[in-house]
Amino acid sequence: MSSYFDLTSELWKWASPVWLLVLSLTLIFFIVQRGALSRRGLYFVVAMFALAMAYVSPIGVLSDGYLFSAHVIQHLLLLLIVPLFLLLSLSKSATEAIFSHPFMNRMGHVLAVPFLGWLSGLGVMWFWHIPSFCNASTESYSLGIFRDATFLLAGLVFWWPIFSPVKRFHLPSPLAMIYLFSACLGCTLLGIYITFTVISICPAFANPVDRLGIMHLLYDQGMTPALDQRLGGLLMWVPPCSLYVCAIMVVLRRWYSDMGQLTPQSTGATNALREARS
Repeated sequence: MSSYFDLTSELWKWASPVWLLVLSLTLIFFIVQRGALSRRGLYFVVAMFALAMAYVSPIGVLSDGYLFSAHVIQHLLLLLIVPLFLLLSLSKSATEAIFSHPFMNRMGHVLAVPFLGWLSGLGVMWFWHIPSFCNASTESYSLGIFRDATFLLAGLVFWWPIFSPVKRFHLPSPLAMIYLFSACLGCTLLGIYITFTVISICPAFANPVDRLGIMHLLYDQGMTPALDQRLGGLLMWVPPCSLYVCAIMVVLRRWYSDMGQLTPQSTGATNALREARS
C-alpha cells in the first residue's frame, strides 16, 4: 500500500506543460503593462495561479480519468475563474487602443452580443458533458487539450459583455443581470441532471485506469463512482451560481454608481431650466 507521502507526491504534476502557457502569458502581460504594476497585476496573478492549479495540483491529476468531481472543478476554473480575472487584469487604455480600430471595434461589439456569450459559456459546459464527448476527451490527450482551449475561449466570450475593460461593450445593467441569472439557471439544470441521473455522464470515470495505484485509497474513504458523480453535479450547480450572484452584485453597484453620476447632471439641467423660466 502506498504511503501518505507517496500519494501526495504523486498527486502533484510539477512538470506540466501548462507552465509554458503561464510564462508566455506573464511575459505578454509585462510587455503590455510596461513594468507598471497595479491592482490589475493582482488580478493577473490570481488568473495564472488558477490556471496552474488546474493542471499542476491534485485537481489536474485526479481530473485525468480518476475523479469526475475533480474534472468538474478543473473545468470551472478554466471556464469561469481564469477568463474572468484575465479580463479584470487588462489595461483599460491598452484595450481601448486595440479596439479603437474599426475592425476590432466591430469585433468587440460582436463579442458583446449577449446570446453569443451566453451560448458560449453554457454551450461548452453542456456539450462536453454529453457522455460520448466527455468520455472521448478524457481518454484522448489531444482532444482534451482542444476541450480545455474551448473552455478558456468560451469563458472570455462569456465574461466580455460584463467585465470588458472597454465600457461601451458592457451590457445595460438590467440586461446584464438577466444574462447572469439565466446562466445560473443553465448551470443549475445541468447540475441537477448530473446529480440525479442514473446513467454515467463520463464512463471513463466509472471504470478508471489506475495508473498511479491510488484508487483503492479513494474507495477506502467511501468515494464510489456514483458518489463522485453526484458530488460533481453539486459542484456544477452551487459554485457557479454563487459566482454569478457576486457578479450580479457588482453589476448592481455599477448601475447605482452610474445613476449617481447622472443625478447631479439632471439636477443641474433642471435648475438651469428653472432659472431660464424665471
